[in-house]
Formats: sequence, structure tokens, C-alpha cells
Amino acid sequence: MSSIPSGAAARKSTGIARATAIMMATVLLSRVLGVLRDAIISHYFGRGPETDAYNAAFTVPDLLFYLLQSGALSSTIVPIITEYRAQGREDLADKTINIVATTIFVFIGSLILLMEVNARSLTLFLNPGFIQKSNAGYIIPLAVHLTRILLPAQICFFLGGLMSGVLYSRKQFLAPALAPVIYNSGIIFGGLVLRHWLGLQGLIWGAVGGAFFGNLLLPAFFVYRDGLSFRPSLDVLHPAARKVWRMLLPIGLGVALPNIDQIVNKAFASCLGPGDITATMNAYRLMLLPIGVFAQAMSLAVYPTLSHQAADKDMPAMRKTMGDSLCSIFFLTAPAAALMFILSVPTVSFLLQSGHFSHNDSVVTAAALQYFALGICAWSAQSLLTRGFYALQNSRIPVVSGALVSILFVAMNYGVIHATHWGVPGLAAATSLAATIHMTALFFLLHWRLGGLDLRVIMVNVARTLLATTALCAVAYPVRCALDSLLPHLGVKLHAIIVLGAGSAAGLSAFLAVAVLLRMPELRSAIRLVRRTK
Repeated sequence: MSSIPSGAAARKSTGIARATAIMMATVLLSRVLGVLRDAIISHYFGRGPETDAYNAAFTVPDLLFYLLQSGALSSTIVPIITEYRAQGREDLADKTINIVATTIFVFIGSLILLMEVNARSLTLFLNPGFIQKSNAGYIIPLAVHLTRILLPAQICFFLGGLMSGVLYSRKQFLAPALAPVIYNSGIIFGGLVLRHWLGLQGLIWGAVGGAFFGNLLLPAFFVYRDGLSFRPSLDVLHPAARKVWRMLLPIGLGVALPNIDQIVNKAFASCLGPGDITATMNAYRLMLLPIGVFAQAMSLAVYPTLSHQAADKDMPAMRKTMGDSLCSIFFLTAPAAALMFILSVPTVSFLLQSGHFSHNDSVVTAAALQYFALGICAWSAQSLLTRGFYALQNSRIPVVSGALVSILFVAMNYGVIHATHWGVPGLAAATSLAATIHMTALFFLLHWRLGGLDLRVIMVNVARTLLATTALCAVAYPVRCALDSLLPHLGVKLHAIIVLGAGSAAGLSAFLAVAVLLRMPELRSAIRLVRRTK
């Protein structure tokens, strides 16, 4: 069994760290813009039937995106074209890309036309509670109209996902990372500018423009600059194309099934009161902030390295990369989850409460955010674990696991709505529980598939992170309670920022103090990442 020379190992480690730093910086910018987007929507439109219709408009396009792509194109194409290029077969890699792009354009375009015709039926099927609403005569036509505007943007996501995969295979991360930045900027433009002429539709047209410029044109420019020219081909039975099709469906399902949680949440939230879809989705998107900044960035950055290690059959290196990455993700997301749980009310008040978004809206949203926060670590680890299977070109295990957990998740949501009075927080709790179950299953299955992760090292590092997080909670919670008592009459924004700043600073100081005392290697890795973002 060969070993990696120390110089090569160092270069690989540096490459992963640099890629992760780039992804973290751009994803952070994207998430900040996402929060600004939600703040603008909340300020001008509040939390009510109209914003429920806006959120429902994304349900049909999201279902198409999740079931037929949801990152599956990039996850599928990376190991395949990486393998071809490692064999010196560049022409075959380019031909594969052209066949897949042409086929996707024709197939997805046809599906979009079909969905445009049946938009009303699909919207009602995915938002069943709308039928019983007293304002159904207004909210249903509005949701359907917005859905029809938004559907064509999906072709940008599909082709953009393919081109992002090409760039990932060449370890180019900047253009794919900037795509969501431009997308969110488009919605912000719609809320600030187009709103004056188009009202709520301005948000949707901004989303369409952001998808076109950010998700399609930007990666297309970088791919073209790298020398790949598009030559349409429908040679769908070519051996290389068949290899993609064999992986695409199971990978698509494997990635999509855990991610349809927000569609399921919206479907059941539509059976609750006015504005509850909006509260659920606002809390869900806030929960995605640490996941995107830390877990998504690291998973995308590590994926090409895992694919290379799998192609080289270097299982020891792959086990180490996976183990180190899991420990780092947990180290970064555990304190974020704890702070989000403890400081949920000031977080929502500071970010969203203004204009038409009231204090009661903040309380409802914060209650959901607390329970969503409990699943942050599980969602983050799951993102990395699935890519471990895809690097091995094994997509069956995530599909089976995801399917079983999705069935359980629907049952839990049904129980929350029909057997309890828990409402929106209950839907959030079911989401976090399902994510934890799926993450646990994937971890032990990948442990078996790789011939054994170093469980002792992983468990020791996780235990240390939990100890540091406990110290964070022991400090941050009393600080929050004390400030709530001492500063009851300040303005909403000022009170929220003081509590957020003091609670976060005190809690993170305790967390870092314990990490230093325990000499945690993840702390050194995090410091190196911060330095590389400068």
C-alpha cells in the first residue's frame, strides 16, 4: 500500500484549506445577502397571506429542482470527468459534458412547459391547506401566478449546476460560489426597486434575473474561458453518458430526499394559521446561515479531493480526510447552533423586526428557529457524508437511507399537525430529528464502506467540542437573561444588538478558552482558515 509523500500531503491539505476559505467567504456573503433579502421582504410585506403565497410560489420549482437535480448534476459529473482526466481522456470528458447539457436542456425544458400548464393543480397539491383558507380566492391565484413566472428560471439552475460541476472538477470554486450571491442580489433588487412598479411580483422577477445572470451566465463564462466549447449532442446512449444517467437518478434522489423537508414543512404549515408558512421558512433560512458558511463550503471544497483519493483507491487518505473534515464541521457548527438556540429572539428581532413585521411575528419565528437550530450539526455532517459516497460512485446507500428517513419525516409532520398543538415549532423539531437520524445512519454506513473511520479520534474530538459548547451555554444564557432584565425599555434593534453582541462574545470566549485548554486541533485549523480569507 502506497503512502502519500509528505510534500504532496501538505499541498493537498493546503489546497483543501484554501478552497474551504474561498467557499466560506463567498457563502458568508451570500448568506448575509440572504438575511438582508428576508429583512427587506419582512419590512415591506410582513408575515401574512401575501408572503405565504410568495413562499408557496417556490414550492413547485423547488420540487423540480430537488427531485431532478439539487446538486446532483455537479455531484455526479465531478467523479466521472475527474476519472477521465486522470486517465488523459480530455476529449471524452468534454463530450460527456456536451451530451449531458443538451439532454438536460431538452428534458427540463419540456417538464417546465408541462408544469406551467398544470401550475394550479401542483400548487394546491403541495399546499393543501390553502383550499380551506378564508382568503383562498386571493391567495391561490396569486401563488399560481408567481409560480408560473418563477418556473423558467429552473433551466438556469440545472445548466448552471452542470457547469459548476465542471469547475469543481478543476478545483475552481469562485464562480460557483458567487452564483448565490448574484441570485440573492437579484431578489434584493426586486424588493427595493421593482417593488415600486410590480409589488410582490418584483421579488419573483428579481429571482429570475438573479438565476439567469448568477447561475447560468457566470459559470458559462468561466467554463468557456477554460476552453470548453459547447457542441450540442443528443447521443444519450454513448457509454460515457450512460454512466452519468446510471448515477444521476440515485444521486439526485439521495441528495433530494433529505432536502424536501422544506417542501413538506410548507405543505403542513399551509394547514396552520395565516403567516405560518412565512414563519417556518424565515426560521429555516436563518438556520441555513451556519450550515452554508461552514458545512456547505467545506463539503464542496473537500469533494474533489475525496474524488481524487477514491479514483486512486487511496482509502487510508480518504478515511483521514473524511474524519478530519467531520471533526472540523462539528467544531464550527456546534457553537453556532447553541448561540442560535439561546439567542433566537434577539436574532430574529434584530434581523427581521421592522415595518410590517411585528414583535409577535418575531416570537413565532424565534420559536421555530430554536428547534431548527438543534439540527444544524446533523445537517452539516450529512452534507459531507453524502459526498463521501458520491466520491466512491456509490449512490444507492444515500438513496435508501434518504427514502426511509423521508417517509418517517412525513409521518412526524402529520403527527405534529393532527395529534398535537405544537404548530410551527413542532414542524421544526421534526426536521431536526429527521436530520439527526439520517446523519447517524450515513455515518455508520460510510464507516463500514471505507473499512473503518477512526472512531476513537472522532469521538474524542466531538466530546471536546461538546464540552466547550457546554461552557458556551453556561455563560451565554445567564448573560442574555441578565440583559433582558436590565435593559427592558430600550428600542427593539438596540436591545437586540446589545444582547446578541454581549451574549455571543461571552459565550464564544468561554468556548475558545476551553478549546485552548484542551489543545483542540480543530482550533488551529480554524485559525488557518481565517488567515487565508484575509
